[in-house]
Amino acid sequence: MNILLNETVKALIASNCNQLCLIRKSEHIINQHSRHGHELITDVRNGHIKRINDEDIQSLIIEILGTNVSTTYISCPLDPKKTLGIKLPYLVMIVKNMKKYFTFEVQILDDKGVKRRFRASNFQSNTRVKPFICTMPMRLDEGWNQIQFNLADFTKRAYGTAFVETLRIQIHANCRIRRIYFADRLYSEDELPAEFKLYLPIKSGTQGAGSSPTSDEEPAVATASQRGVLQRFYNYDRRQEAQVHEQYLRNDIGCGLESCRSCQPTEGHFLTDLTVQISSVVPIKHAVILDSSAIIRFYHLFDNLKFTNLIITQTVWEDVKKSSPTSYKSMYTLCYESPDRRTYVFMDDLHSETHLNHVTGESEEDRLTKSLVMCAKFYENHWKQFSIIPIIICGTVVSKDRLKKEFENVFTLQEYIEGMKDNADLLNKLAAYSAESEDRTRILFPEYLAHDIIQNGIRSGKFKKATFQVSRENYMEAHVHIDEGSTWFIQGRINMNRAVNGDTVAVELLPESEWTCPQKVIRLRDVEEIEMKDAVDKEDDKDEEEIEPKRLRMEEKIPSARVVGIVKRNWRQYCGMILQSAVKDSTRVLFAAAERLIPRIRIETRQTERLRGKRIIVAIDSWPRDSRYPIGHYVRSIGVAGDRETENEVLLLEHDVPHGPFSDAVYACLPEIPWCAPNENHRKDLRSLTICSVDPPGCTDIDDAFHSLFPVGVHIADVSHFVRPGTAIDAEAAHRGTTVYLCDKRIDMLPELLSSDLCSLRKNVDRLAFSVIWVLTSDADIIDIKFYKSLIRSSAALTYEEAQNKIDDLSLSDSVTMGLRTLLALSKKLKAKRHANGALALASSEIRFNIDSETKDPINVEEKKVLATNSMVEEFMLLANISVAERITVDFPDCALLRRHPIPPEENYKPVIDMAKAKGFKMNVESGKALSESLDKAMDPSNTMLNTLFRMLTTRCMTQAVYFCSGSLPIEQYVHFGLAAPIYTHFTSPIRRYADIMVHRLLSASICADSTFPEMLKGDLVTKIANNLNYRHKQAQYAGRASVLLNTLFYFKGRTELHDGFVMGIRKNGIQVFVPAYGFESIVVFPSGSNYQVTDDSLVAEGVEIRNFQRVTVKLSLDKTDVQHTRLDMKLISPKIPGFSVDYILSAPEE
Repeated sequence: MNILLNETVKALIASNCNQLCLIRKSEHIINQHSRHGHELITDVRNGHIKRINDEDIQSLIIEILGTNVSTTYISCPLDPKKTLGIKLPYLVMIVKNMKKYFTFEVQILDDKGVKRRFRASNFQSNTRVKPFICTMPMRLDEGWNQIQFNLADFTKRAYGTAFVETLRIQIHANCRIRRIYFADRLYSEDELPAEFKLYLPIKSGTQGAGSSPTSDEEPAVATASQRGVLQRFYNYDRRQEAQVHEQYLRNDIGCGLESCRSCQPTEGHFLTDLTVQISSVVPIKHAVILDSSAIIRFYHLFDNLKFTNLIITQTVWEDVKKSSPTSYKSMYTLCYESPDRRTYVFMDDLHSETHLNHVTGESEEDRLTKSLVMCAKFYENHWKQFSIIPIIICGTVVSKDRLKKEFENVFTLQEYIEGMKDNADLLNKLAAYSAESEDRTRILFPEYLAHDIIQNGIRSGKFKKATFQVSRENYMEAHVHIDEGSTWFIQGRINMNRAVNGDTVAVELLPESEWTCPQKVIRLRDVEEIEMKDAVDKEDDKDEEEIEPKRLRMEEKIPSARVVGIVKRNWRQYCGMILQSAVKDSTRVLFAAAERLIPRIRIETRQTERLRGKRIIVAIDSWPRDSRYPIGHYVRSIGVAGDRETENEVLLLEHDVPHGPFSDAVYACLPEIPWCAPNENHRKDLRSLTICSVDPPGCTDIDDAFHSLFPVGVHIADVSHFVRPGTAIDAEAAHRGTTVYLCDKRIDMLPELLSSDLCSLRKNVDRLAFSVIWVLTSDADIIDIKFYKSLIRSSAALTYEEAQNKIDDLSLSDSVTMGLRTLLALSKKLKAKRHANGALALASSEIRFNIDSETKDPINVEEKKVLATNSMVEEFMLLANISVAERITVDFPDCALLRRHPIPPEENYKPVIDMAKAKGFKMNVESGKALSESLDKAMDPSNTMLNTLFRMLTTRCMTQAVYFCSGSLPIEQYVHFGLAAPIYTHFTSPIRRYADIMVHRLLSASICADSTFPEMLKGDLVTKIANNLNYRHKQAQYAGRASVLLNTLFYFKGRTELHDGFVMGIRKNGIQVFVPAYGFESIVVFPSGSNYQVTDDSLVAEGVEIRNFQRVTVKLSLDKTDVQHTRLDMKLISPKIPGFSVDYILSAPEE
């Protein structure tokens, strides 16, 4: 074997492995070979290329990371006129999967003298052969991979020619590289020199061809059962063969101490020799070896910066992963992803001095004890020269006593923390965990099935994986949507089995004899706790299920299930308040989350009195089988409950709205001021046209304007001119996704300089725009469409009401007014066509608070006015969005960002069908057009609100409209059901929606007004961005609604009012009432034990009947009984029902 170390790519791989190597048949080794001597080129933009130490193999490697794979790479040779001239056909790469996009490219010369390129990427889905380039999919397993490519075979299969030589190679982000070499054939492990082998722990067994790890698997980590190198050979037709080789013990694994020179020098050591007096129990320099019980029970404590120089052995690491995936994931982040790394994972099972052979019949506990003691003694001997000692920290006294027999310096975590200074916070958290970890005699919940049993059950179909969703009406009921479209119902504490809203769970269908159905009973924790206060004050004696109302006879069973395991927790940090405890000065208290769907959380804190009455943040740590509540810990305080700033902060945190200040990097992307709109050659100058904008009052982020003298145009702010791909401002906008509108503030997606100034289409200033110009007939038929990057000057910036007044004032005949009249006439024809095609006209409740500019308190409330100009703007925005969607999908069929509204399944309409039937109407839901016609007929002269209520109820039956990538679904699923549009996107609001910026870039490339960016063409990336935008859009909607409710509560301070309402639902213990004046719906709960009869459509009490959609009178006032959930209390005034309604004489508002 002849190994030639090629200077051509000598800097590719670091340290003693930093050569691109050539293997030939000979036993002679030559240190250098300079026939092809060239330099290596690196290109780094928005990323880095550097040497680091890999934590898995404990060796130096090169890491290539970047946000844009096309701009972060290493390439050889530098001079494009020169070539490598490597004639060996096998390319072998040892690379690490970074779970990010990764691609590389090899250029070869064939026997026809043609240069061909082979590009492999982990974001490709198909092999595509073009005249000069072949692109192929590549799948990497987790962790390190050895990949082999037969370039001769590729060339023959793709082009029918013969491989001659490799000309150049280019490795792009994102990967870590250990070694790259070429060979004349594939060599066995025995034939390779030691420096060509990769000593890497892997999981036992291999994945077959075409399989891939699921998204719910934990990060890759070594297991102890089988070791070696995973090799994957890639054929042109995507066949893959995997092999597992033998284990190697090593003596070059570092101890982790930065100053240790006896270990092989590596970068990335995370232990220092400066640890003095962290804890008085160990008054000399030391490092801490953690045992499994300390990590599993107290993993959240190690985030605290007081803990430094932590060592986790590989054996403990594996035990934690197997025993507690949650603890493992948290510590994985701390070890490998935290910027302030203070931990070191020691690969004891690969080290020649600490490897422990498995003994048949040996218990796992004994093996872990032996392993820890062996590692501790190794470190004790290894570090004598530094006067540093290792200590072992345990999570339990039992573990300490067991280890103490073999090693002197063993302590419990509590002993170690008690010796620290300023330890109050850590002791609080430790007390909370310890209290819930004590042995108990009561087991309240079934045990979760083992991970492998769950996975096998999911594969076989015995179990289903789904998202756990708690009912908003009854906290003891939940449901899961199964993949094939059906829904399973889950009722009761046992069947819910410690699942928290949003968790991904494994569920098992119950036998049909155990099926049940929703009780149609309103059950809210805070309401029940007020009525039965002992349920909170004596939580050790009562639980939520024991105070359940008497169960009524069920008439209809539905598929019901139970939770058998948790696939992935959706726990986060929760805002809320501490509940009052009956025990004075108690350190164990219950925390009530602001999100009503979250169960009470038990925490231990010595700051109870200081935190009472404040909004705080709490994190869930665990939910043991013997605890009625999940166990958590106090994180931080937000502010005093009821304070406006505090409540707004809670609102934003609870809805995960990014609202921090923009970074310096973002501001650095902004243009310098003063700024003038450039008149670029590719822009069409439309400043001579009469253009105006029409927006809500107070709007400063004006992103659309119109002109209307034939042809008709819509002009949208050209935000993509300022927000360029790969920049900090682009990344921030993509993360935020959308502007969030609260009643008293706006959380911008872009800095104010852009959103309210340079991008805003203000009147009488030149602005950059993206214009859609239609040639329309007088009947609004489209003859032609043009798209331009343009330069405009708006003549007027009008509110809807101002525009309507201009249209209605017949004395006006200026160009703006005449244009508005033309637009309005055309918009009516466009709207008529949409409705003829089946577009739905639904209803929702929208109100607007007028806010005092100084106090920020709501002064009064008004319903949103709907004018003809609202509809005019909407129609042309819809037309522009549809026109753009059609264009970008033609040019980018596989990667266009579109928006779809899935057709609701027929069962979704059951509530509106049943209510319509009760009112004597038939609701046809076979199509959008049929539904629209049915809604138009549902009119009652005696109840003018009836049609609006039907439309509101129908809105609730709809599915959610979502963004998606055009290549990810069949074309027939692109439809937007509500708009009756076969294809749709968002183009018209780029100042406040990142989706529109993406669409602008596609349209710019389509009309050759801008370059095509690589990210635009990656369907997987577009899908990932679309998923984030869907989440951000949904959270922004929820935050907006929550802001309205919050300001409603502020408005009702000191007020009591009577209002008309309409019954929207009958429950077994109350009615749901919608109040149009405030656009909200609440519940009138009837006293327990009352005598009344309930059907699906009516409630009869004391001879008085209440039916759905009936008009009632209710009293609204602020209920402060529960400080945590201050709410608007609703009482029934009429119809008068003794024992149910209340008597009330309206007086002047309280001061």
